[in-house]
Amino acid sequence: MNKDLEYYLSLKYPFECYCGENEVGDAYLVEFYDFDIKASSEDYDEAVEIAHEYLAEHIKRQLELNQAIPNPGEGVRFMRHREALSAYKQKDFATAKAIWEEESKLKNDQAMANLGLMYLKGEGVEKNFTKAREYFEESSKYDNDSANFNLALMYQSKIGVEEDMPKAKAYFRRAIAKNHTQAAFRLALVLLQDRSLVEEVKEGFACMLKAAQNGHAMANIQLAGLDKPLVEECELNRSFRAKSLEEQLNLINDALERFIRPILIKDGGNILLIDYLNEPEIEVRLAYQGACAGCSMASTGTYEMIRNTLEQLIDARVRLYIL
Repeated sequence: MNKDLEYYLSLKYPFECYCGENEVGDAYLVEFYDFDIKASSEDYDEAVEIAHEYLAEHIKRQLELNQAIPNPGEGVRFMRHREALSAYKQKDFATAKAIWEEESKLKNDQAMANLGLMYLKGEGVEKNFTKAREYFEESSKYDNDSANFNLALMYQSKIGVEEDMPKAKAYFRRAIAKNHTQAAFRLALVLLQDRSLVEEVKEGFACMLKAAQNGHAMANIQLAGLDKPLVEECELNRSFRAKSLEEQLNLINDALERFIRPILIKDGGNILLIDYLNEPEIEVRLAYQGACAGCSMASTGTYEMIRNTLEQLIDARVRLYIL
């Protein structure tokens, strides 16, 4: 959709109406949350109508000037934040820092996180890991994903703090809850270091899959099968698909035990069934163990061997992910 005046006026920008009194009687003040736009009248409906007229005039003017316009709920500080980002990209760190310091006083958590990054990297200021951590911690109180991710990195890599992997994992998880792709990939690497810990492998698999589905290049390389489209047309195995989830799972485990594991164990490896889904489509998630973990051949030849086994057991309409 073309983001013209009609588009923005169709959005439901939130506003507040304050009721007060003047010498004549009741008075109404309407204020939009996302803009510094106010209108007043002795009649409520008229106050709302005037405020929307002012809003339309403002948006029209901003579009003519080719200025960015916030979406509903992004806040009245939107344009100041954009101004700071523009200054930062142009390496005008002094301007960016001044705006973000002002915004931080207004409890803008992203401004706090950005200041933390400046002190972490030494951009426009001297590197100061203590200040960086303090800004990140303040931003983290508002559950900012960038702040949580950077705190995780600090505790993981001993940047200005003692190594604390439980804290690092906790901060990674908080960032992942906000769909932070890098946090998902980083936590996956941590959890997949020891593939004998089944619960950690399961969580690590889910994190790697999330990162890969979000377009993380390294996660895509790690996860075999993501590039395989689901077969749309094939003859379905009605007998298998009619069985209960438990019965299907038993058959898959049996096939892995008889046809796959002996070959992998012979080469010093193994494979772990992470998860099995049969709704809305059949999906099998497996993780290599031992010598197979990280082996380049495992993501090619072994993957095809396992896929062929599952297609013979079930049918071709199966998603198979192997890590």
